Amino acid sequence: MATQVKQSPKLEPVLEAVLGRLRRRVRAYLLADGVAAVLVLLGAAFWLSLAFDWVFEPPRPLRAVLLVVVAAALIYVTYRYLIARLAVRLRNRNMAVLLERRFGEFRDSLLTAVELSESPRHANEFNSDMLAHARREALLYASQVELGRVFNPGPLVRRASLAAALAGAVVVFAVAAPEAVGIWARRSLLLGNELWPRRTHLSVEGFDDEGHVKIARGADWDLLVKADAAPGREIPEVVEVRYSTAEGSRGRDNMSREGIVSPGEAAFQPYAYTFKSVLAPLEFYIAGGDARQGPFFLDVVDSPTIAMTLHCEYPPYTRRAPRDIPVAGLMQVPMGTQVTILAEANKPLVAVQIDDAADENAPLAHRLNLAAEHGAPQRSFEFSLPRLEGDKTLLFTLSDVDGIRSREPVRLTLAAVPDEAPEVDVALKGIGTAITPEARLPAAGEVTDDYGVARVWFEYQVDDSEPAARPLELAAQNQEQVAVAGAMDVEPLELKPTQKLHWSVRAADGCALPSGPNEGTGQRYVLDVVTAETLRSMLEARELMLRRRFETIITELTDTRDMLASVEFETASETADESEAKDATSDEADAPARRPSQAIQVERVRQNCQRSGHETMQVAIAFDGIREEMINNRIDTEELKTRLKEGIADPLKAIAEDRFPPLVEKLKQLSEQLADSQTAAATGAEAVGQIDGILVEMQGVLDKMMELETFNEVLDTLRKIIEDQEKVNEETKQKRKSGLRDLIE
Repeated sequence: MATQVKQSPKLEPVLEAVLGRLRRRVRAYLLADGVAAVLVLLGAAFWLSLAFDWVFEPPRPLRAVLLVVVAAALIYVTYRYLIARLAVRLRNRNMAVLLERRFGEFRDSLLTAVELSESPRHANEFNSDMLAHARREALLYASQVELGRVFNPGPLVRRASLAAALAGAVVVFAVAAPEAVGIWARRSLLLGNELWPRRTHLSVEGFDDEGHVKIARGADWDLLVKADAAPGREIPEVVEVRYSTAEGSRGRDNMSREGIVSPGEAAFQPYAYTFKSVLAPLEFYIAGGDARQGPFFLDVVDSPTIAMTLHCEYPPYTRRAPRDIPVAGLMQVPMGTQVTILAEANKPLVAVQIDDAADENAPLAHRLNLAAEHGAPQRSFEFSLPRLEGDKTLLFTLSDVDGIRSREPVRLTLAAVPDEAPEVDVALKGIGTAITPEARLPAAGEVTDDYGVARVWFEYQVDDSEPAARPLELAAQNQEQVAVAGAMDVEPLELKPTQKLHWSVRAADGCALPSGPNEGTGQRYVLDVVTAETLRSMLEARELMLRRRFETIITELTDTRDMLASVEFETASETADESEAKDATSDEADAPARRPSQAIQVERVRQNCQRSGHETMQVAIAFDGIREEMINNRIDTEELKTRLKEGIADPLKAIAEDRFPPLVEKLKQLSEQLADSQTAAATGAEAVGQIDGILVEMQGVLDKMMELETFNEVLDTLRKIIEDQEKVNEETKQKRKSGLRDLIE
């Protein structure tokens, strides 16, 4: 059994010194390796960023991203290779393990001695002689160990050499090209926009500091690039545009060189390129010679436009309430209207220029500075016009908050609609082309006007005298539609036969515009003034013509009746003798072929009857006109009026209105029954009977016409007797005067 010996807890000074030296050497190695790693990173970052920035000249955002990436890498390397390593606690046991691994002759004696010094109680479990022997071995070999053999200097030497090379190159470059280093520092560290000096210098105008410009969607945009043409500068033969869209499509194209400029000959060499109909955002670069500019951005925005509404305040005389009318195409507005344009834009507007294109050579311009007047851009504005006195075309040029100016002005065309004259639809009733000096001129119809009829009057003129007027009383004034029913008595005019009376109805509205009321004229009549006897003769001639026309109607209707009566509706099988059955069968076979002919005949009869009814009504109306004309010219008698109305006009109207329509309906029914021969024959017989009845009534009216003609002949004979008697009386008076002169002489 081993004897319990109390061991010293402290490590021998020799061993402590060896482990301390090793610890310091490890820390020095780690420090040198970490510093070399940081220098390698910084050197590589400098040269790579310098090359990338000089070649591509990336925009500020990309340079900022690269700077952040390098800073993050620096923090990582510094922490990973310096802070984290140096922060590790290097205990004696760690150093002993390191020596034991490198120098096998210790045979764990050094590690045993270190562990016993750190844990004395643990030594009681082992033999004291063995522990003492281990200490002695550790002391023996510790004095002979070479600490330099613990480290592998190769990696440190390589990293330090690379770091020294990179750092030296940076120092040499900084001494040799301090301006380049300064530009790099200002661009890569301070994120400035200073460009690298090149033999070719390109400049692009019209972009903000971030390289953006806003253009209207669908518009063409002209890119102008200037190459510095100062002496010593290189002017590129070709300047290229390299662009890409938001959808990822890419392209490139050469710019157009405008003219040929040599260095020193002019300030710059221009190049131009047009982006056609840009619908989506674009990013592009320009490259020429050793210069490259970009990126530049075309930001597509909506072009400003407006939707307009017209607030119309109409002239007071129109009695129309104000109203708002959306603008769509050509706007027709009553003349004299006060128009206020209410415009609503699709985006805030800074200014609006309004050109009055009434005079294309010198248009009147109005400018609305909306942002200045209201303190901020506006989405709506108003523009008032003076009262509309003629057609007007306004051109609105819009400027919005994006700096976009509308490519084409928004056009508003106002057509000033003049107040039309009243429409006079008034005609003479019961008056022909000739009148007597005692005539009465009745007028009937209506007068219409958009805003109301103010007055209506008769205008007349005898031969070449000055026109005169006679007012016509209205039931209501200032109505849009006025019924006219009045008459003008011409007896006060003391007309003479052979004179001509020019007569019409005129009307005026209430237009209060400077042009004054508008006047409309109805149909103009030129009436011959004749004696009563002459007018009677003219009317009698018309009666004779009407009678002859009526006789023609009767003759045509008689022919129509005979045509209908001649139509065969019964088949041979119904009328043939039973002994002739074969012939009857043949006739039945031919019956369908005869039906089209029957249908044509019946249809012709129906059309003839319709025409006869219409013509009969026209004759009746004509006789009514003769009667009214006689009354209005005051040449009528009660007996004559009764004969014309009750004997001719009214019976003819009754025939046309009450007898012909049932006949036409019966004939239509007949057309539908042609397939049934027996029914068709019965219906045809009824139609023939109806026509016979009409002919009887028409013959009765014709007899009345003949009586009227005889009556007129009697009256004509009586007028001639009266005229002869007047001539005899006149001649007798003349002879008596001659006899008295002879006696006196």
